[in-house]
Amino acid sequence: MKKTIFLGLAMLFATLTFAQKNRSAAEVFLQIVNPGKYNVYLDDELVASANGRFRFYDVYNTVPILSIIQGNTVVLKQRIRVIPQQRLVLSFDDKRLITLKQLTIYRNRQYALDDFDAYTGDYNTGIVPPRPPRPELNRLLSDEAFEAFLTQYRKENFDDSRSRMIKVVSKNSSLLTAQVRILLKSFSFDDERLRVAQNLYKNIADPQNYFTLSDIFIFPSNKEDFLKYLEKQ
Repeated sequence: MKKTIFLGLAMLFATLTFAQKNRSAAEVFLQIVNPGKYNVYLDDELVASANGRFRFYDVYNTVPILSIIQGNTVVLKQRIRVIPQQRLVLSFDDKRLITLKQLTIYRNRQYALDDFDAYTGDYNTGIVPPRPPRPELNRLLSDEAFEAFLTQYRKENFDDSRSRMIKVVSKNSSLLTAQVRILLKSFSFDDERLRVAQNLYKNIADPQNYFTLSDIFIFPSNKEDFLKYLEKQ
């Protein structure tokens, strides 16, 4: 009798431990827009897909490396940031990795998501509304607006004028990391490049990609200061 009780308790403990561990996991879903045959790795886990959608469940590493391989060519290898109990939905298009959504996996202790990028059933009716999008994503500078800004920006010859223009445009709009890369590359002085990069971080639409800017700094000390800054955010 005692053995039966202990066995039952052990099984219950194992089940609860497994459930608790699953509840702390994240998910990473990726959509590749350009047609083709791809293999996608998240750290060491490989997923193949015929429809351009790749799903990774039970992700415990909060900063895994995402690799996209087409044939024998690595088209992307980038560290991303995930949040436990959330699904990160990404899109890869024209060599750019874009964050589409971040969804809470569980609602009222129930799995609440569909097979890709939305809440399912009652969780999409307003009874339990989806996690609201970050406000800055609603103010994302469109490609057309960015190109218009870039035309004026390239007429500036000095770093202080460039910094002033960036400050103006970022006051009411957010930027993507790829757009910031274009702007910062034009700076003449690395110290000013670092200062602007740090100031812009709070207004970036895809902060999980921002660390990729570390390679634009000329001096190793500035690269190190940039990464240290991000570690504290």
